[in-house]
Amino acid sequence: MKLLVADDERWIRKGILKMIDLASFGFEEVLEAQSLEEYEKVFLEHCPEIVVSDVRFPTGTSCELCQKLYRINPKTKFIMLSGYNDFEFVKAALGYKAVDYLLKPVDRQELNDAIRRAVQESIAREQAEERQARPDDTTAKNGEQVIRTVMEQIQKNCARKFTLSDLAKEYHISEAYFSSLFAKTAGVSLMNYIMEVRVEKAIGLLLQTDQKINDIAVSVSYEDTRYFAKVFKKITGESPSEYRIRQRQDLENEE
Repeated sequence: MKLLVADDERWIRKGILKMIDLASFGFEEVLEAQSLEEYEKVFLEHCPEIVVSDVRFPTGTSCELCQKLYRINPKTKFIMLSGYNDFEFVKAALGYKAVDYLLKPVDRQELNDAIRRAVQESIAREQAEERQARPDDTTAKNGEQVIRTVMEQIQKNCARKFTLSDLAKEYHISEAYFSSLFAKTAGVSLMNYIMEVRVEKAIGLLLQTDQKINDIAVSVSYEDTRYFAKVFKKITGESPSEYRIRQRQDLENEE
């Protein structure tokens, strides 16, 4: 399960993260966004199950974006934060099924209680979908074969935009069951597997061609070179340029 915290003020974002009892919730990944644009981008890339978002940003409010993202993924649980006791925002929050609407300064207990409810609702929904989906799969072997096929698809065309919802629909499996089946078969989540394959492809291009790093990023489906570098470093421990330079130096030293 993934958590996204969106707020334009870095110190507020970090403060919110410090207040959340991350260890007890066991989030697989904790993400951050400092603008509405980054918020949307990170959401579409990672599909977090829980979002804690400020209402007001320098370029506007997050209400319309949350409504848009809720239509894309109605399973996401939104918790809204605001320093303004504005009923219009409350009504908007209800429109995308916000779990709670908390006023700043946020109370630690209230925040964790809201996240706990969001997590419990998300887990309950996944379990219900998984129970519903299991009778549709004839055997575990068939389910594993589906995942192997998907893994081959990703390896052959890692630049394609793969999403959990699209793949689940394609193979007539619930998203919750597909997600758990993929993690069980591949050993990592779908999004992490895609990242690993894309980075592996990028490594081949870095070592075997003189392509510019931004061109390599685009070829493995990352339009934002900075985000590509962040993902690459997460997997390899080095930036793309550092990796290329070090590998070429190692080859020269061997010669």
